[in-house]
Amino acid sequence: MGNEQDAALLEWLSSPTVPPVHYLASRDLVRPAPSEATLLGLRGRVLDWGPLRQILDLQRPDGSWPKRTGPATAQPTFWALTLMHRCGLDSHDEPVARAIEYLTDQHLRKGALSYTTGGSGILPCYAGVASTTLIKMGALDSEIVGESLRWLTDHQRFDHKETKAGGVEPWPYRTPHNFGCWESVSCYHGVAAAFRAFAAVPLDRRSTDVRRRLEEAIEYLRIHRLYKKSESDRPLFRHMTQSFLVGDYRSDLLDMLGGVADADPGLISRGWVRDALEEMDSLTTEGRVTLVKNYGRALIDPIPFEAIGAPSRFLSYQWLRIRRAFGEASDAPA
Repeated sequence: MGNEQDAALLEWLSSPTVPPVHYLASRDLVRPAPSEATLLGLRGRVLDWGPLRQILDLQRPDGSWPKRTGPATAQPTFWALTLMHRCGLDSHDEPVARAIEYLTDQHLRKGALSYTTGGSGILPCYAGVASTTLIKMGALDSEIVGESLRWLTDHQRFDHKETKAGGVEPWPYRTPHNFGCWESVSCYHGVAAAFRAFAAVPLDRRSTDVRRRLEEAIEYLRIHRLYKKSESDRPLFRHMTQSFLVGDYRSDLLDMLGGVADADPGLISRGWVRDALEEMDSLTTEGRVTLVKNYGRALIDPIPFEAIGAPSRFLSYQWLRIRRAFGEASDAPA
């Protein structure tokens, strides 16, 4: 992408039309960065943005979000956290802090984050996706993240037929086996989510166990060229190349490239990472990523942030940050 197109994309992202993206682009992409006072002013507009208020107004007194259909679970609260993170909120913001308190009290009873209230609701995909969001919101030192990372390092597998890796601690609940999380080829959703959670931990905070699991996850992803079937050139799942704001337990190609950039942007030197980056670029128009679908509609339908089928400022901001991280690594002296 040329400098002119990059500049045009940044101008589009900096439009006051969508205050959260305006704030995030100004904070993370504009150089030189605006003054602290300017950023505080931009951030102040975020909580007043109508679509975000629709989400926040659904929060219940206990800090949770209700599920419109189906049995009550923690999923709507996970989805709300994802949307708040998209808007630049962090663990110091009152709605986020209340959500973390609720999840800690009600969904952290058996050693890791459960989408139900017990051990049978602990699955690597949900634990990983929610932990990634919480780490990026500044909650790395929370009990809920610490326990979930420990569970993932102890139990999550990164097996691919003859390639065996991951934690060996026994887990007494049958749910991961019932859902096929740890078959001869470990379920991609769990691997992807655990990988993203480990990668979200800042480099200087990664324990020996996290570093080891991160290396094992990267080897699994290398076999899949990040997002493809190991024996063909097709994506593992249709949603991998259909970008979304809320994916429930899923991760798309944009999320996975973000995980690689978090883990080690120097991995751009690997052919399988460059190929995945080029594939993502081919899905954009002038650097703009289209919002193809959303999950989590049991929280609110439709998700009110942006229109399906239109270029997404939220996703395009995510994409530009990823490209810059890889670009900086490519330009760094050897």
